[in-house]
Amino acid sequence: MNKSIDYIWKTIKNYYWLLVIPIFVFLYFKTLQNERELDNSFKFTFARVNYTSSVYKKYSKRSYHYEFFVEGKKYLGNSNAYISDDIKIGNFYQVKFASNNPRNNKIDFTTQYYQIISGFESDKIDTAYIDVSKYKVDSVDLKNRFNRVKALIEN
Repeated sequence: MNKSIDYIWKTIKNYYWLLVIPIFVFLYFKTLQNERELDNSFKFTFARVNYTSSVYKKYSKRSYHYEFFVEGKKYLGNSNAYISDDIKIGNFYQVKFASNNPRNNKIDFTTQYYQIISGFESDKIDTAYIDVSKYKVDSVDLKNRFNRVKALIEN
């Protein structure tokens, strides 16, 4: 019994690479297929960052988990980014997804968007997304505006 177990264990140790290599090859081609699918037939929408988790405790990278909707159905995704990228929970970013498989998606953290919901008075509610950088105010301009409002209140 022990000899047969030793023989099996020795065989596995000598030929494990025959199992590992096909798995790596399969994963590599699956990744290439997903990237090709995403590049050939894609659409864009916007996703909200839901939560974050650390990749490794010693590193400055985090995993950001997000959700987005396509034709009323919710899809989830996650992506890694550096802490210095200033990504916060609740922020909106653009997502590229495969039109025939929204589970195949990729978020772009370079531009943050504001979500604007309008049409509460009517029966149809509309959602728009606007680039945050178009609405950023520098501190000098903000201070000047504050001083003008303060002067109006005091007079």
